[in-house]
Amino acid sequence: MIFCPCCNVQNSIRNQRKSLLNLRKSASKTKACHLLNDLLKELTQSDVRRLAWAIGSPSLFDSNDPVWKSRLRTDAWSASELARCSPWLHALDRNPQSLSDAIGDPLINAPLGHTFEKFVLLWQSQRPDVRHATRGLVVKSGNRTVGEFDVVMLRHDGIIETLEVTVKYYLNLNPTLGIDGCIGPRAFDRMSDKFKKMTERQTSLGDTEAGRITLAKWLTEQCGEPKAPEQITVENFALARGYLFHPSADALIPKELSPNHGRGLWQTDAIALPGPHWRNLAGREWLGPYRGEFAESGWPNDPAMPRMYACIHERNGQWDESERRFVVRADSGLLKSV
Repeated sequence: MIFCPCCNVQNSIRNQRKSLLNLRKSASKTKACHLLNDLLKELTQSDVRRLAWAIGSPSLFDSNDPVWKSRLRTDAWSASELARCSPWLHALDRNPQSLSDAIGDPLINAPLGHTFEKFVLLWQSQRPDVRHATRGLVVKSGNRTVGEFDVVMLRHDGIIETLEVTVKYYLNLNPTLGIDGCIGPRAFDRMSDKFKKMTERQTSLGDTEAGRITLAKWLTEQCGEPKAPEQITVENFALARGYLFHPSADALIPKELSPNHGRGLWQTDAIALPGPHWRNLAGREWLGPYRGEFAESGWPNDPAMPRMYACIHERNGQWDESERRFVVRADSGLLKSV
């Protein structure tokens, strides 16, 4: 039995798994999920699979929410992009060196968000309508940093497109609080803060004076196409990927989330994980369903953080993930953060 200290509810592992399976079946009805599942069965290289997941996995947040002003990339757009990228992904699977060069060494303990941005930049830079692309463009007003463009693209039509990129993993610690009850692996990382920041500030950065000055400077110095800030045309978008881990499969879901969001369960380490084969995921292994060896990678893993585990099953000499779970120390202050 799993005990949820937040909700004070006990649920059997069997019922949780059955309900979680039903939730997954519902989510997999989207076109993007069907395309992604088919591709993940075909691709063999781990980083190529992660790239496919970056392209085609469901949005974390609900793109139909008016607060996004149609700026959050939809699951339909993701499905279209995944279909377009399928031949390219298969080519990378046969020869992944260019991908490895772009993403870097997994043994280097880089922030997961930065690694994810590299995947997204590589994907967006090979769009047929894009001729220049970069990431991490810092925006300053005087000597003060006011923001950063995660990914910036110059399209062939002359329009500059910005893409706010996030990949997040939250625990639904107190479902009765909605988005305010969802906390990241570190207590200061709150879903409510991220949602507000993305919808109110980050996706509007290209409309600000400082943002336009920064984009015009990039256009002049890096693209060789000088224009004044008032002459450029900017379109701002956002891409949200990730998982929300629930205390039970029937827990309340914040209204801001996509009904198809990636999901799993969380529990404390006071309870053993059910089933025989669980593998700790480290570093970029968090990005998308795991497939590989049973032995753990030995990649850097912060001991203070909750641990991500994948339930894996052997098939044709490979171990494939069937579900995912976050395990939090029973004495962790994280459990008292909401």
